[in-house]
Amino acid sequence: MTSRRTFVALGALAAPIAPIGLRPARAQGRLQDAILRLNFTPWAMHAQYYAGLRQNIYRAEGINLEIRPAAAGQQNEVFIAAGREQFLVANADGYIKSRAANLPVVAVMADQPDNPFSVFALKSSGISRPEHLRGKRITFFQAQVRGLLDPLLQAGGLTRNDITLLTINRGAEIQMVAAGQADCGFGFSYGQPLTLEERGFPCNVMALKDFGVKFCGTAIVANEREMRRGDLTERFIRATMKALIWTSANMDQAMNYVVEVSPDRMHALEVRKLRMIYDLYRSPDFAERFGRFDESKWESSINYLMEGGDLQRRPSARELYTNEFVERIEEARSLATLVRERPAA
Repeated sequence: MTSRRTFVALGALAAPIAPIGLRPARAQGRLQDAILRLNFTPWAMHAQYYAGLRQNIYRAEGINLEIRPAAAGQQNEVFIAAGREQFLVANADGYIKSRAANLPVVAVMADQPDNPFSVFALKSSGISRPEHLRGKRITFFQAQVRGLLDPLLQAGGLTRNDITLLTINRGAEIQMVAAGQADCGFGFSYGQPLTLEERGFPCNVMALKDFGVKFCGTAIVANEREMRRGDLTERFIRATMKALIWTSANMDQAMNYVVEVSPDRMHALEVRKLRMIYDLYRSPDFAERFGRFDESKWESSINYLMEGGDLQRRPSARELYTNEFVERIEEARSLATLVRERPAA
């Protein structure tokens, strides 16, 4: 995990390394290079980006896109702040920390409107309600926000003193829960529990948003100066919207593209996850325009991080995002209609 001191140092170094905005504007008939950094190794939630790449949707918008997986052990926002890369699929907690450290990055489109976090347990354990968590061991990643568990625990009359958090590396939670080394796992409601079920371990899932947690989901983050120039950012967002529309009707093919770069992924399982993700898009935040941010959700997310002592300064909610691109891209409206009318998985 990146320490706060390291985070500040990286933020201080980011701007001088590669002056931002020096890439030339798109010349007529030429493609502009751009890099998209992912938040994890490729899986279902990234299908639209690979579909847009392979279906030449980004090229049609004048973008020669390269997709890179998350950088191990590094704060991915630093690459964007330095101008080395242009776009990032960012988890809200890490992104807010980067703004609190004064990195010049800004969220330009909501990737998912709500936090997907949950506490899951094997059905055979009998753990299905918050009160069942007393005395239980729950896997947790060091960088995650412990305060997100509080509403769930409070619903069962518990506090964090009533549970044990087992700090683990990413990926270990599935094996530990299956082997009984942990009673529960903390993860995405449409992620680890489905993987366990596919392996013969059906799970009970307690989604944190169902217990009142109001925390942002994932977002597309851009370099702040590049964002103000607008042209590349707008074309990238428009292409991403078009890729989401194509993926909605071609999930099997889109997942083929993901499996090509992540051969360990199970195609059918990832398609199932993707259908659940499209259900999450059916959010009030996206009622009129897909990708639109809700400022009150940013404010609530900041509060969770401040209460947990995770921020070195309190950023304002308004400095974290812009809706200007989503508001003027027509595909944002048509995509909102598509996901609203799409049959539930």
